[in-house]
Amino acid sequence: MRVKCVQAGLTKKQRQQLGPAFHEGQDFHVTPGKEYVAIGLNFSVASNVHGTGVWVHLVTDYGNLGWAPLALFEIIDPRVSRYWVARRVDGGLTLWPESLHREFYHDDLSEGVAEIVSDFERVRALIEAEAATGR
Repeated sequence: MRVKCVQAGLTKKQRQQLGPAFHEGQDFHVTPGKEYVAIGLNFSVASNVHGTGVWVHLVTDYGNLGWAPLALFEIIDPRVSRYWVARRVDGGLTLWPESLHREFYHDDLSEGVAEIVSDFERVRALIEAEAATGR
């Protein structure tokens, strides 16, 4: 799945749609006009970070695994990755590679744990190659 950023921040209405649980102080590090490969999707319900909505997990402009509300993007290639698996998490749903479901994966990745960094580089390469070739 590939998306194109159409706006860097949320409008007041979009923030309201995410609900009162959405943490408003987030910066998504995406650039309007730029295309991104979706590493995964997260469908959140009353999350204290995401609120209620759909989030795209992607490699941000700073090269980190991050997330941004789907409302900031248009979908330019709707095909989902064959590497994604669905998991019910905290009343919501995630669709992303199996290894990303590992407990503390995102924390370990941001802290530079070698095993997790290596795994993410592998997963990212697979998903980006798949998106580039259309399978």
